Amino acid sequence: MSRGDNYAKKRADLFLRIYFRIKLAYEQFLEENRQYDFADMINLAARIVREVPECARGYRYILLDEVQDLSRNRFLLVREILRKNPGCKLFAVGDDWQSIYRFTGSDLTLIQEFEKTFGLKTRRSLIETTHRFGQPTINISCDFIQKNPAQSHKNVSNKKTKPTPIKVVLNAPSVRDNDAESLSIILTELIKTRSYDELKHKELQIISRYNHDIKRIQGVDNIKIEIGQTAGTAKVIWHNPRDSSQVLNLEYCSMHKSKGITRDIVIVLNMNADLMGMPATREADPILDALLAKEDNFAFAEERRLFYVAITRAREETYLIANRKNPSPFIFEISEEIKTAYGKLCPKCGTGELIRKHGKHGDFYYCSNYRFGCNYLKK
Repeated sequence: MSRGDNYAKKRADLFLRIYFRIKLAYEQFLEENRQYDFADMINLAARIVREVPECARGYRYILLDEVQDLSRNRFLLVREILRKNPGCKLFAVGDDWQSIYRFTGSDLTLIQEFEKTFGLKTRRSLIETTHRFGQPTINISCDFIQKNPAQSHKNVSNKKTKPTPIKVVLNAPSVRDNDAESLSIILTELIKTRSYDELKHKELQIISRYNHDIKRIQGVDNIKIEIGQTAGTAKVIWHNPRDSSQVLNLEYCSMHKSKGITRDIVIVLNMNADLMGMPATREADPILDALLAKEDNFAFAEERRLFYVAITRAREETYLIANRKNPSPFIFEISEEIKTAYGKLCPKCGTGELIRKHGKHGDFYYCSNYRFGCNYLKK
């Protein structure tokens, strides 16, 4: 056994010892207080349906919403009800392009292999009309998400004629961990092009990969942040530095919480190539990862779906704020302007910039996405 394997084994053993002590204490607490957590309620319901003959009979229809977020134990409950009702019809609605909750137990294969999973004669109907946004967001977002061949193929359209652009705003070279200046640039430009009277009645949303990204717009005089009652939400009050009488109110939440919402204008913070950027390159702990559903083997598959959610929230415009030195590789995929500005792109991954470097054996090019696994090299 190698040193690395020995370390991993000791770490796993230590984790299990701690875990089982907490688990036993937690279960004892629930039993003594006659309480159930949500997962136990689902598991107990499935067991009761399975074991009690008269339970859950008489159902003719089951409506299953957000099926892309279906976890294994919830699937088992639905399956037990179907078994009790042979003639029951199941109607399920879901979008595998928006499956972003693997960390809470959702299993994407349950929708991707729906017929096999439920063992039913099934007819699929695609919803290919969106009433939220128009072009070019439709083409940009659809092309981006369908680069993963495992995602379902759809031809999305909208009769909306007014464009819904996605714009990239790069921070000044001297600014790295603060997006406040770019936020002010966006809002002052919107006031100039639309007028303040129009903009103050618009629904304005700020979103980011992590809740703590809100710190990227803190510490400046013209922005006040009021933390919301719901965890991970806030109200951002922006004062125009050029006219103190002009005040705009913006909502803030994470990309995960933004799923399902629609706003007029959306601004996305921290679109950077970084450990905690987008895509987040922080590796999941192998112990915890083993407890979750099997991960898609396409690079950053769930992060791609999360970014797809982020760029499809706005009715009118989406803005992406990134650092000039290290913009997200996802931006290179969706923005021809950024591709052109950053020069020749890597022929292997198609998103990274080719960087020239001098080595002891002469000059060579390597890909800026090397930290994300692209090993392209050329002399």
